[in-house]
Amino acid sequence: RAIEQHRLRPVIDRVFRFEELKEALAYLKSGAHFGKICIRHGA
Repeated sequence: RAIEQHRLRPVIDRVFRFEELKEALAYLKSGAHFGKICIRHGA
């Protein structure tokens, strides 16, 4: 509710393809990200 009310948007640091899952997990583990890490699947 607060998110909608104040129009907050998550910060997306980086988007990885599903095929890059290992790299995405390594990036997450490194702590170098600022915000969300997304995994894209499908077309």
